Amino acid sequence: MNFLEAIYKLTYNTGMAGDPCTVHYYRNLLGHRSAKGPVKNAYRAYKMLYYTILDAICLILFMDKFGSADINDVTLPDFSQMTPNDSIQWLNSICQELVRKYFFENAEDIVEEIRNVLENPQHEENYWTSSIENGRFKCHHWEKDYKRVSSLKAHESGMHGVSLSNPKKKKEPSSDKLQDYILMLFKLTMLHRNFDSGVDKGDGGRCVRSAKYELPIYHKTNKIKYTICSIHTTALSSGLLNPDQEERFIANRFVNIQGGKNNNIALDEYIEMLNRDTKASCTGHKTKDSILKHAKEYPLLVEFTKQYEEAGELGQRKGFHHLPSYATDVEKVVKDLLEQHVLQKVENRKLNVKLTGLDRNPFSNCSVGLSTILHRHRPWSPYGRLRDCKF
Repeated sequence: MNFLEAIYKLTYNTGMAGDPCTVHYYRNLLGHRSAKGPVKNAYRAYKMLYYTILDAICLILFMDKFGSADINDVTLPDFSQMTPNDSIQWLNSICQELVRKYFFENAEDIVEEIRNVLENPQHEENYWTSSIENGRFKCHHWEKDYKRVSSLKAHESGMHGVSLSNPKKKKEPSSDKLQDYILMLFKLTMLHRNFDSGVDKGDGGRCVRSAKYELPIYHKTNKIKYTICSIHTTALSSGLLNPDQEERFIANRFVNIQGGKNNNIALDEYIEMLNRDTKASCTGHKTKDSILKHAKEYPLLVEFTKQYEEAGELGQRKGFHHLPSYATDVEKVVKDLLEQHVLQKVENRKLNVKLTGLDRNPFSNCSVGLSTILHRHRPWSPYGRLRDCKF
C-alpha cells in the first residue's frame, strides 16, 4: 500500500481529466468511482485501476512486437506442436526482450545515477558525510573536527566560504511528455506488481528486495517515514539480525487472515485495515490504551461474526450490484492507447497539468540528499529506531 501511495503522488492528478492516457482520465472513462480519496482508504480500488492500465500497456507492447493492430488478431506460434517447457521458454524470451526495451530501455542499470552517488565517496552529494572519522566530522581545510555535520557546515561556510548549491534537475532529451508519463507509469506499476505477486505467493525474499527499489521513490516523493521503513527493512534482512531471526523476519512479510492460496496481504495493508476499523470503533475513546486494546480485539470480533452468521444460517445479502468486466475495461484502455499512438514519439506532445517528478526513468533525480538520509537513519543495532542526530 505504501508504494502505491508514492506511485499515486507521481502519476495521479484530478486536473488531468482532460488528458488522454492518464490515470485520472481512465478512472472517469471506466467508471471506477470507488477510487477516490486517499489511497489508504481505497487501496484495492486504486490497485485495480492501476493494474487495468498496466495490463493494457503490456498488451500493446505485445501487439507492437508482433506487428498487429487488432487485439484479436495476434499471430502466435502453434503451441500444440511445442512442449510445455518450450512454450514457457518462448514466452520468457519475448518478455525478456520487451522488458529490456521498454523497462530498462536498453540500459544496463536503471539505477545507475543513484549507484554512482552511493559508491563514490568523492561525489559532491557525499561531501559532508565522507569526512567522518571516529564518529566526528573532519574539516576539509583545517585539522579540526566536529561532533555534528551542522557544525561542520557552519564552520566551512563561514571560515572557508564553502557553498554547495543544490544540483539542478537533469532534463531528459525526450520532448514527448505523454510517452514519458506512460513509460514511467509502466515501470512503477510493474515494480508494484512484482511486490504484490511476491506477497500472494508467500515469497518473503522478493518482498524484502522490493524495499530497495521503493526506497528512492519514497525519497523522491518526500515520504520520510516510508523511507525510514525501507532503510530498516533492508538493514534487518542484510546481516543486522542473526541468521535465525533474519529468516523469520523475511518469512513474515505478509499475513493471511482467511486461509487458502494467494490470499496473503501485505503487512502495511493489514495494519491500515486495523487502524481504520479501530478508529471507527473507538469513537469518543481515542486514547492510546483504548486503540491498542481494540486493535487486538477487532480480528477476533470479525471471526466471531462470521461464525455466528454460519451457525445462524444467515443468507447472503441481496442486491443488484454488478461488478464491471475486467477484460472489457482492459480492451477500452488498449483502444484508447492505440488511438493516441503512445509508443510513437511525437515531438512537443504535452500534458495539460505539470506533474512534479515526471521522469521517463522514475529513478532519475532521486539522489539529492539520499546519502545523508541513509547515514542518518541506518540502524546499528536490531530495531534501533532512533536516528543519528550527528547527521
